[in-house]
Amino acid sequence: MGIPRRRQQSEQPFIRQVDEDDIPISVGENGQLAVTTGKLSRDEMNLAEFPLTVLSKRADPSIKTLEFTDFVKGKNGDVVQRKWIITGADKFGLPTSSDDEVLLGLLKLTADQGLQTRKVPFTRYELLKILRWTTEGRSYTRLQNALDRLSGVRIKASNAFYDNETKAHSTRNFGIIDAYEINDGRDTRESFFAWSEVLFKSFQVGFIKKLDLDFYLELQSAVSKRLYRYLDKHFWYRSRMQINLFTLAHEKIGVSRNYVYASSLKQQIQPALEELQDKGILSHFEFVGKGKSTEIVLVAAHAPKRTLAVKTQTDSDERASTVDTTTRSNVNRIRTAGDLSEQVSAIQTALIERGIDEKQAWRLVGGQGSATLERMAAVIEHFDLLLAQKSKLISRSPTGFLYRAVERPFEFMLPGEKRIHNETDSFDQPSDKVKPNEKRDSKKGEGQSGIALEVLYLTARKARLEEVLLASSKKDYSALTGEVELALQKLRSHISPQRFAEAVQHGVEQRLLEQNGFPDFEAWVKQH
Repeated sequence: MGIPRRRQQSEQPFIRQVDEDDIPISVGENGQLAVTTGKLSRDEMNLAEFPLTVLSKRADPSIKTLEFTDFVKGKNGDVVQRKWIITGADKFGLPTSSDDEVLLGLLKLTADQGLQTRKVPFTRYELLKILRWTTEGRSYTRLQNALDRLSGVRIKASNAFYDNETKAHSTRNFGIIDAYEINDGRDTRESFFAWSEVLFKSFQVGFIKKLDLDFYLELQSAVSKRLYRYLDKHFWYRSRMQINLFTLAHEKIGVSRNYVYASSLKQQIQPALEELQDKGILSHFEFVGKGKSTEIVLVAAHAPKRTLAVKTQTDSDERASTVDTTTRSNVNRIRTAGDLSEQVSAIQTALIERGIDEKQAWRLVGGQGSATLERMAAVIEHFDLLLAQKSKLISRSPTGFLYRAVERPFEFMLPGEKRIHNETDSFDQPSDKVKPNEKRDSKKGEGQSGIALEVLYLTARKARLEEVLLASSKKDYSALTGEVELALQKLRSHISPQRFAEAVQHGVEQRLLEQNGFPDFEAWVKQH
């Protein structure tokens, strides 16, 4: 089987955008989604973030509930705990790994009919053929059992359900399927199933992505399938991610918590990683760190697709629409990203797409806080507008202009802003010190070894900072923030409010790390 085509995912209503590679999808003149054919199914992105089922084909009747937890950084900088709690009906039990297949089959039936109605007519034979199950009697029984479990399941998502209409996470208690009816075809009544209102509304507001169902069904294990859905969501806008091994295994895939050592977890998920690598989803992966601090670096085999707007009447309108859609997406990805690492990745990807070398992009965004990243997004948005207008300001070297602007985002004047202090450098020229795609020597090392050390240090710093933030009380954090603001008070009148807020945030984080014995870079290098 060939490498599956990558697909478009958007947090905007999907009927407004199409991907040039997704031929089965089309938007009619009335703005409605046309019928989908072929191998593509759909995946609702809340269901792709956390598991819905046990990993085995049979659920333990003594286990009535599944619970998954992670921590993300909210828009106000606070660490937010998300919980995803699944309960099954006493009679039918928790959903099993094969029920995930049935769920995606139901989504394909719904997509094939244009995602128009919550109540979807179907035949069991049609669904069995989609799932590649045999059409013998036991498959019909197996299918009905799956529908019973999916109808009986409830999900309590605490701060964990993303509403694409309000662009915010919320707490929801919802089901998957509200009802179904099976008729054997001996009369005129047709079989149907009905999605829950909450889930179907999520379809309608576009928090849904394409999924290659044939590729998914050919994967060998439930772990591979679950991991593929999770990565397929996160690789749409970035090509690299790093996550704690225990979080990935326990909270995102659903590996049993009986596996308490990093070595045993590696044994559980490494075959799935190797399968996804062999099939062209992963370029490579590696484990970093030891024990509970073990992290896994995952690199996609293909660059993420850029968003394309629906074509308009003229080339200039098309170009402006494309830029508008792309820049909105860049800013939106940062402002709605679940944690700081996602924000960093979104900005890094945007810079690489605009011609900045990958290593230079990492140096620009690595270790930055949310305020700086949002400012960078605004600078990128302005740059794209200048590019679309063919502005003379960037005609000599667009990439050099962007690099210098993002390198000092709070010193770059956006439209409507006034310069706070004199700056002799001009942003309409590329940097004399750094040219696009030119390698720079690290201040803390030379060549590849220096870069590797910087990456490892920033990774260790980030992990330690998250631990410290979780252990810190709000009272202590607020008191420390007040101390830093007082210490930096003299700077307030000389820099912008955004720059001051960023300086305070950096100062608080640095003090927390120092109080907890985390070394500076030079000391860390000597230790390692």
